[in-house]
Amino acid sequence: MARKRTASLPMSRRTEMIRIVTERGSVSVPELADLFRVSTDTIRRDLDALHDSGKLVRAHGGAVWMPGGDRITPVADRIGAETDGKKRIAAAASGLIADGEALVVNGGSTTLAFIKALAGHRALNLVTNSVPVLDQLNPAAFSNVYAVGGEYQPATKVMLGPLALSANGRVNVDTAVIGVRAISAAAGISTAFIMEAEMILAMTRLARRTIVLADARKFEQSAFATIAPLGEIDMLVTNAPPPPALAAALELAGVETILAP
Repeated sequence: MARKRTASLPMSRRTEMIRIVTERGSVSVPELADLFRVSTDTIRRDLDALHDSGKLVRAHGGAVWMPGGDRITPVADRIGAETDGKKRIAAAASGLIADGEALVVNGGSTTLAFIKALAGHRALNLVTNSVPVLDQLNPAAFSNVYAVGGEYQPATKVMLGPLALSANGRVNVDTAVIGVRAISAAAGISTAFIMEAEMILAMTRLARRTIVLADARKFEQSAFATIAPLGEIDMLVTNAPPPPALAAALELAGVETILAP
């Protein structure tokens, strides 16, 4: 058991936090508060500061260590990256959606572009955990919009928590449209946080089909938390042909790959 420390100055405390997270791989807010004899609010502020500086990754209820500097890029930065490719993917994916469908969509810059591309649709129903999606959708396209709750993640601007809709069995969703951090033959689809992976998986299980949106930079990458194997998805919409190993794995899993024009 780690020895409890007396309350320390922020800089020395944060340096020690980095060491602890690096050694353990992950740590919770209550553990750190108990260890350093400070409040959980103080620990949350420390973790937010360390996350913003790229020293570790803020996770639901604590922090995780990402080997190789695999950290979360704020969604505002990701929106401006590879804009043309994301718009092409979004346009191609929107063409797969019929008026009147019920959709569940997670947070991310590519899924945000997808929501914007639905502006000409009508009578859609939407379930999402993304604050930017709620803020930037075209109200004329949607008959009903449902926001799912949880703990707000400032960097990605999403809510993470149990997907209560999946438990009541009374929600009928046609399509899950999912953005991911990585897709590979070996690891399937993955993302940064365990809680986020669990929530995305629950979203896919609400729907009759799952469409993954991923640009070529995500190919043969692997993030911290696995969402699902390739066999759990139905379509991949992307902006470039996948490399041979991934293309073969997608075909074997029965995933239809759609290249955005």
